[in-house]
Amino acid sequence: MAAPFKCDEKVTVEQLVGTPDPVYGTETQAWAPVLVRYWANVQDELPSRAESTKNGLDKSILRTRLRMQGAQAVTGDMRVILHSRGDRVMQIIAGPALLDDRVHTEFQLEGYLNG
Repeated sequence: MAAPFKCDEKVTVEQLVGTPDPVYGTETQAWAPVLVRYWANVQDELPSRAESTKNGLDKSILRTRLRMQGAQAVTGDMRVILHSRGDRVMQIIAGPALLDDRVHTEFQLEGYLNG
C-alpha cells in the first residue's frame, strides 16, 4: 500500500503537436495542453551534485517528483508546468510508474536554472 499524500498543487501537462503551416505546408510544432490546472503532489529532490559551472556559466539541475491520480494519458514525451513554483516548465525524464494503490502515477521531472 502506498503512503498517503496530499494533491495540493496545480500543474498543467502539455504535449508537442505538429500542424501544417497553411501558407508553406511545412510542419510547425506547438505545445498543446492535455491536463490544465490538475491537482497533483509535487516534491523537490534534495540538491546533491546538481550544480555545475561550464565556461563560466552556472547551471543548476532541478529534479522533482510528481504524483497524480488518474493520469493514464500522460506519457514521457510531455512537459509539465508547475504553477505553484512560478510557472516553472519541466520535462518528464522518467515514468509513468504506477504506485501500489493502482490509482496514482509517479513521474520524475527535470528543469534547469541558469544563473
